[in-house]
Amino acid sequence: MYLIQFTKTAKKFLKKIPHEDTEVILRKIYLIRESPFRYLKKLQNSKLWRLRILKYRAVVDVVVSRNNIIVLRIGHRKKVYD
Repeated sequence: MYLIQFTKTAKKFLKKIPHEDTEVILRKIYLIRESPFRYLKKLQNSKLWRLRILKYRAVVDVVVSRNNIIVLRIGHRKKVYD
């Protein structure tokens, strides 16, 4: 099982959006702890991965050697990759 860690940027975004969306996002992120690569898709020309959640995307880094998933950014699908 992987350990989930959030950056300050990701936490800050979760505080800004509606509570219902926050619950769905957190539920989905904690769901991937068992088998992350089943749900994640690799970003082009990057070592990072993305997770689709409603109209939002989470950009994560998976450190397999330490069993860590680091949530770098969460944002609306149009703006998160900027």
